[in-house]
Amino acid sequence: ELMFSRFMIFFEKHADRMPWDGFISSQGTLVHEARNRIHRAYLKENRPYLMMLDSDILFPEKLVETLMAHNLPIVGGWYKNKDISNLHPTVYDFDHKDENDVFVWKHKKEPGKGLEKVDGMGAGCWLMRRDVAEALGDNPYGNSDQGGEDLVLCRKLHDLGIPLHVDWSINCAHIGVGIY
Repeated sequence: ELMFSRFMIFFEKHADRMPWDGFISSQGTLVHEARNRIHRAYLKENRPYLMMLDSDILFPEKLVETLMAHNLPIVGGWYKNKDISNLHPTVYDFDHKDENDVFVWKHKKEPGKGLEKVDGMGAGCWLMRRDVAEALGDNPYGNSDQGGEDLVLCRKLHDLGIPLHVDWSINCAHIGVGIY
């Protein structure tokens, strides 16, 4: 996998790592497989939260503390997609199913304010409680014509009745977008 040096420098500077912190990583090449490996490894650990933080996401200070303070099943920060011709937050509402029974997502055009319950969002920066990870099972991420691996998981959350929230105050930078 590719590790952006700017990310690692920023992470080491702002993560407030402690000697007892545990990190789980994957050497997978497909995103959904890598996320599933991390998820399965987490389920074997005795830790209260699973943090998904992609290597191309730069995050603000006190990220984990801010997300934990919400005490929500799953909550994350936001960032823009990488399509320079159509920059928008990677935060979505479920719109409808098309004629082929495929889920259609409608992205938010602009960032919101405060804490908002949403139907879907990119998995590059979110914090999940253990009960949610256990409810999702061993392989919650997948590829399909119904969205990327993160939106597949978001549909599973919806089906399980587990709310998903975005904290709009956590504005992350997505390396490769070119605009921060």
